[in-house]
Amino acid sequence: MPSLLIVDDEQALRHGLAHYLAHLESPFETIVTAENGQTALAKLEQQPFAAALVDINLGDINGLDLISLINQRYPQTLVVIISGYDDFDFARRAIKLKVLDYLLKPIPRSDLKQLMATLAQKLATVPPVKPVANDLATSGQTYIEAHYSDKNLSLTRCAQALFVSETHLSKQLKQMTGMTFLEYLTTYRLKKAQELLRNPQLQYTITDIATKVGYEDAHYFSRVFRKKLGQSPLQYRQH
Repeated sequence: MPSLLIVDDEQALRHGLAHYLAHLESPFETIVTAENGQTALAKLEQQPFAAALVDINLGDINGLDLISLINQRYPQTLVVIISGYDDFDFARRAIKLKVLDYLLKPIPRSDLKQLMATLAQKLATVPPVKPVANDLATSGQTYIEAHYSDKNLSLTRCAQALFVSETHLSKQLKQMTGMTFLEYLTTYRLKKAQELLRNPQLQYTITDIATKVGYEDAHYFSRVFRKKLGQSPLQYRQH
């Protein structure tokens, strides 16, 4: 049976809601809670969720931004907003994000019962949520490949852009690629450097190439290139 994720930074509400729904007739076998956006994304990475109840006012990520990420990474997950804000702008954004419902706190029990019935009907008409692929690692790779030429690119910056912890991102990248963040970044940079060196129509200097693939120091770039490939950039070009 499917699982439900409750995301709310108020511990009492989060646990109270989970406890009530666990004793209510619902389509969910498992109910999981998360106290903030990063924790929610980590849990979504670990298992599939058929639905998520998301508060707008989270401590680390705006709830609407979190919903946007869920839509991108886990489009099969049905999303319901739970919020203390009765605001037209929030409601308008929610409509654009295609959320299933928008419940105002405090939530009447009758509304929760109706929500469970609605979710049960929805889930009966859609295919079961498949186990998640390693979407976070894929997003990490995509971010590295889009920003490899930035000499200031780091694990910290990548993790912040993806709204996850450095530790979690590093672990997921390692599991998927067999490399650490720095190893993957270095490998990709050198791959791009090789492409530039192999192109006879380009007349870039070694310094130019180093800069284009994210190295501020051409001598350091050459040392890394030699260590990984067994020859200098100039020797590689000549062969």
